[in-house]
Amino acid sequence: MMRAEIGSRFPMRFGIRLLGVLLAGVAVGCSSYPRDFREAAARQPKPATSVVGPWKGEWRSEANGHHGPLWCLIDVDDRGRHAFRYRAGWGAMRFGDYTHEPTTEADGSGRIRFSGEMALPGGAGTYAVEGRVTPEAFRARYRSDTGDRGVMELDRPG
Repeated sequence: MMRAEIGSRFPMRFGIRLLGVLLAGVAVGCSSYPRDFREAAARQPKPATSVVGPWKGEWRSEANGHHGPLWCLIDVDDRGRHAFRYRAGWGAMRFGDYTHEPTTEADGSGRIRFSGEMALPGGAGTYAVEGRVTPEAFRARYRSDTGDRGVMELDRPG
């Protein structure tokens, strides 16, 4: 059994990490993401005509088998830059929200290829992502600086 001695660094490091996790939990609890996603889904034309709008699916790690729900809202600004706003779930009722502004390349038929890196909140590491999005399907691969790698597969919400 491991015991922390008074004056050791273990309790301080543990306390700082726990505080970070708790603060991240409070920030996620205040997220507007669920409301924004519902509103975007209600406005989404059917069938979709572009990659912009809501996506829903799953991420799966090929390194350790972990997986969880994944949502994405894609938006484009007036200069043609895309922003991918994600919400990922893992474990028991834990969610993280983050925005990624990848490099994108349109092929002229409503599809885009994207790639880029993003630092995830809470010290979860830096992830490199590359994939393709059509008006009907979102497929990507990711790898992290912590050794994780896997896939992201999303479709339009039903």
